Amino acid sequence: MAHELEVHEDGTAAFFSARVPAWHSLGTVTPEALTAEDAIRVAQLDWQVEKTTDPIAAPVMTEQGIDLVTMPNKFLTYRKHPKTGEHEALGVVGKNYEVVQNAEAFAFLNYMTDEFGAVFETAGSLHGGRKVFMSMKMPKTMLIGGHDAVELYLLAWNSHDGLSAFNVVATPQRVVCQNTLTAAIRSQRSSWSIRHTGDVQRQVTQARETLGLTFAYADEFQKEANALIDQQFTADEFDRLVASLVKAPKDATERQQEAVKKTRADIATFWTAPTQANIAGTKWAAYNAVTEWADWAKPAKQGDAGRALRVVADIAATGREVHPLAIKRNAWKSLVGAGK
Repeated sequence: MAHELEVHEDGTAAFFSARVPAWHSLGTVTPEALTAEDAIRVAQLDWQVEKTTDPIAAPVMTEQGIDLVTMPNKFLTYRKHPKTGEHEALGVVGKNYEVVQNAEAFAFLNYMTDEFGAVFETAGSLHGGRKVFMSMKMPKTMLIGGHDAVELYLLAWNSHDGLSAFNVVATPQRVVCQNTLTAAIRSQRSSWSIRHTGDVQRQVTQARETLGLTFAYADEFQKEANALIDQQFTADEFDRLVASLVKAPKDATERQQEAVKKTRADIATFWTAPTQANIAGTKWAAYNAVTEWADWAKPAKQGDAGRALRVVADIAATGREVHPLAIKRNAWKSLVGAGK
């Protein structure tokens, strides 16, 4: 499927969303946020991942006939399909790879429910079970400038194909336009990564102990955002900001130059968008104009479904300069740094 959510043969999707439908109304929409136990069940993530005990071997044709070639340090991860019951491969991993089960990932985040009252908002399976994600809404609502509401979310992202670690990312989201405010705050940690090698349980314990820093991150974000909303920003300054964020490559062709001009013009439309009405003419408005374009206006394959998935994927790509995540981080750095 284009949206990459896992859709089974019976038409059900491995996804749930609390209160509002998402991604073309696929999955199960619940009237309220769920507990960890209910979320994993409703999102159809209650399956186990196994790792083969023997290395991968494959038959090859030789002059003497068929020979079995073994990869001594490569193993297969697989699951029993939740609907068909058939076993299917998920990925190839190393000998030291340790599986982080879906239930373990939910239990990890459930700590935030027990300690701080966070609630599960979404969960789902992507790429045929190779990746799973879940998000939680934190109880703290930030008011920037005393009136611009921003919610705080935790997004967890895990893979069963050996291609990524188990990541947890704290990300603010502006309520009025639902754009994710991926801020590059230097003084506070906003992400955690647990590798599938070594002592995974020890890593989980250490990460859980630091999750409380999410609120320190929120406090610092609110402090820096309030500083941005208190600083005026002119249209000319905004144009210069956009020009610094979107540049044509050296020796750019005429077509590339035109594409850069169009992108800059597209971003500029959000400088005066209705969602900016109560923050107009400030650095905070400048940052939100960039992030709103990056999340919802930048062309995405597969339309709205692809756009929503891209937002999730960008947030989860911690530590990697992916676009449009990079442009949001660079905008934040530029605007905050310019005020110091």
